[in-house]
Amino acid sequence: MNTLGKRALIKMIGLSAVSMAVLTACGKKEEAPAAPAAAPAAAAPAADKLKVGFMYVSPIGDGGWTFQHELGRKAIQEKFGDKIETSMVESVPESADAERVMRDMIGQGNKLVFATSFGYQDFVQKVAADSQGVKFEHATGYKTADNAAVYDTKTFEGAYLAGIVAGAMTKTKTVGVVASVPIPEVVRNINSFVLGAQSVDPSIKAKVVWVNEWFAPPKESEAANSLINGGVDVMYQNTNSPAVLKTAEERGARAFGKDGDMS
Repeated sequence: MNTLGKRALIKMIGLSAVSMAVLTACGKKEEAPAAPAAAPAAAAPAADKLKVGFMYVSPIGDGGWTFQHELGRKAIQEKFGDKIETSMVESVPESADAERVMRDMIGQGNKLVFATSFGYQDFVQKVAADSQGVKFEHATGYKTADNAAVYDTKTFEGAYLAGIVAGAMTKTKTVGVVASVPIPEVVRNINSFVLGAQSVDPSIKAKVVWVNEWFAPPKESEAANSLINGGVDVMYQNTNSPAVLKTAEERGARAFGKDGDMS
């Protein structure tokens, strides 16, 4: 028998064996073996919560900048529920204390840190360089890193509009500003306010008193009184408390709040 004939014979024998096996199995009427029970699905590992820390330069009850950040912190906690865990530390000076607080936040497992004041800038850069697994958001600064970004709002636009209102309201043709800390953001807001007022009347003059702090109600009130005594009847403030507005109300002058509804 040649090779082709042998292959054909082997193929026929194999097919016959398969057919007999199928017929035998059908004739026995045996039940098919039960499928093995599926192993219980392993529980998905619970995702770790994102821990977010907020560092504030003034008390959360300041009525302005920090109060608005605190509202934001509460809003994201409510929005994301048990997916995140937020915490805050208030009244942190723009000094080495800021570095200590941020390092403590990182030690507690925070992977995102909001440093909410300009003066924290160099401390953010220092801590960020040592903490590559943590992200930093710094308010109003200009220095960044691979894990550190900056954020701000266009407050100068609102300051310009406030200036237009002040220019239309002043009787003495003298407007004033109670200014906090001489940084670019604050200088920009002062310029915008004054330009807004002078867009109504170019002869309007402006006076500025610096308190050199973000939150210092007694100094803010003193500055407001000084401006009013100097002929100012409409004021803008770039400080964190409503002290300027309270003083204006007591003295019969007008003033604009800052960052929050200070009415």
